[in-house]
Amino acid sequence: MKYTLWNRKKGVGKISTDTTLNIALSLLQKKLLVARPISKPTGSWQTISKKQIDLRAIEGENFYKARRGASTDPYGVFWLEIIQVKSDGNLIASNLFEKGKWKIKQVTEVLESEFVYPAVSGKNIDRWNATPREYVLIVQDPKERKGYSEMIMKNNYPRTYSYLLKFKEILLSRAAYKKYYADSNHPFYSQYNIADYSFTRYKVVWKRMANDIIATVISQYKTPFDYKTIISTDTTSLIATDDENEAHYICSIINSVPVREFIKSYSSAGRGFGAPSVMQHIAIPKFESQNEIHKKLTMISKNCHKLKAEGKENELGRLEDDNVELVRTLFGI
Repeated sequence: MKYTLWNRKKGVGKISTDTTLNIALSLLQKKLLVARPISKPTGSWQTISKKQIDLRAIEGENFYKARRGASTDPYGVFWLEIIQVKSDGNLIASNLFEKGKWKIKQVTEVLESEFVYPAVSGKNIDRWNATPREYVLIVQDPKERKGYSEMIMKNNYPRTYSYLLKFKEILLSRAAYKKYYADSNHPFYSQYNIADYSFTRYKVVWKRMANDIIATVISQYKTPFDYKTIISTDTTSLIATDDENEAHYICSIINSVPVREFIKSYSSAGRGFGAPSVMQHIAIPKFESQNEIHKKLTMISKNCHKLKAEGKENELGRLEDDNVELVRTLFGI
């Protein structure tokens, strides 16, 4: 469907309904657009200008599966502030009781460090960089997709189990727990959207609920108590891999202007933007270590991450321009 979008020119206020056509035309600007369902007749509607028609070369089946970050609700239970690392390796920690919508008491407890991880949420992500600001308690068995058994927790991690017991009533009252775990009598502290992919060596992560794709690569992080895998939480989406070069290759592609503009053509800014589903229409090919374009995309992402970490953001422009041309070549635009 071809159609015309009319908007007021910049600085023009309310236009009276009795304004004549000649006067109204001087106050308005028009943009010619094309709309169509993406991928299939029942798919989301894509709106694109005639100048952007060539971006349709990006459309296709993605080799990689995007996923939602770890659900750690209620935040006031699972999000922690580390106060001290004890000589025996255990942690003195307080729950961030004011996070989220639940009314939760504040406690300070000694916990085993085994299940405490640095975390990034959407607000911690910049393009080419993410820095963990808080810690999360993850007590989910990634293979079984349920909380570690109470027997394991009592015998091996009694301090963490004792901490969780203080919030048992709240954890049992979660709507998601009642829906997915209650009938199977799974541990009351079971969590969601956590599996093997949550703990892969590398993850490409981006903000959810934003107005643009803002992505970076995360891996491990040096905490005061050990190197730990960074957990991306439920205000992020991710693509997981154990290959560093592959992660940077993917990151270069989805951070590129053509791909970001293509996604904006069928996903509106707001709560749904950046959801895992937006990536299913991007025909990212499988990474090939000997492919020259793939190798160049990998190096651009690595160099962009390096410049961002060094605070040299004014030097990113040239690399990002090169990235645009490589991505256009990759998709045959």
